[in-house]
Amino acid sequence: MKVRNVIIGGYFIILSSLAHADISSVDKHSILNALTTNIKSQYVEIKKIDKISSALATFKVSPAFSNSQSEEQFASLLTAELQKIDKHFAVQWQNSNAKPDQQTRYEPWFAKLSRKNSGFNRVEILDGNIGYVDFWGFDALSENSRKVAEGVMGFVSNVDALIFDLRNNGGGSAEMVQLISSYFLKPNTHLNSIYWRTTDTTREFRTFDKVNGSVSLTTPIYILTSRDTFSAAEEFAYNLKHLNRASLVGETTKGGANPWQFYELGNGFRASIPIAKAINPNTKTNWESVGVKPHIETSRENALDVAYQMALKNVKNSIIDEYQVKEISDKLQELSSKKQG
Repeated sequence: MKVRNVIIGGYFIILSSLAHADISSVDKHSILNALTTNIKSQYVEIKKIDKISSALATFKVSPAFSNSQSEEQFASLLTAELQKIDKHFAVQWQNSNAKPDQQTRYEPWFAKLSRKNSGFNRVEILDGNIGYVDFWGFDALSENSRKVAEGVMGFVSNVDALIFDLRNNGGGSAEMVQLISSYFLKPNTHLNSIYWRTTDTTREFRTFDKVNGSVSLTTPIYILTSRDTFSAAEEFAYNLKHLNRASLVGETTKGGANPWQFYELGNGFRASIPIAKAINPNTKTNWESVGVKPHIETSRENALDVAYQMALKNVKNSIIDEYQVKEISDKLQELSSKKQG
């Protein structure tokens, strides 16, 4: 089978066609058989393979299988079945006969991150000297993305507490997780490991020995999460949670811990299959399928206000500057009034 590039992160590209085509029973059986074979030989969670094979065998004799009429519909049905077990699974179809202007095109995840400031949307200093960083992805680590991240971390280097907003963060690069984490943890801190089934090897991810800028081991960190927080963003939250370095506020995350790779199934179909898995050095497991549970559970809409209040109260207890104390008191009163209203 032809193999596409490995993607570590929480995004896959849906390739579809505006053309609607019928799919034969022979082709459906062929695709399902190829999918099952690839899962058996490649899927990293070996203990789950029998469960998946059984689920696909049941699907094969179901009305949904026999009644599916188009390639798009069949791909969606297979995806739905597989994602009941692992959310990184996906089956896609692309009509090779469609004209370019008939195809729906989606920008690759890392290309979009690179084009759009490495995913950083908003970086500011809130009242009370609380830093706030909102970003939607962890860009691949390059000379340019490193400079962007260093600029962001430099901007918030003198805050008394820091809020990372990952509520809309879909993941990306484990190396960028390493870089950002290195500003808040000791050098060579073991963050995470990834086990690869194909090579039966494990790679450790640790904080870097040096970063360009100041490192703070004591600045309180708050991470905002939601049901859309995914993959590398979940890793960042999970790592810092279990290193007791951050307080998580919001919703339990989506639950995708396993890097994946595309495999061709024939007739324009391909499947993303998880081929590796994260292993946290402290918990000896990961957040696959269960997500990362926050310390403080609240709705995604309220998460920022809740974390902001927590940060303000924390900072207020440790400062003596009367002007900052007043600024924090005023902001806490404003947030309290907002909540009551």
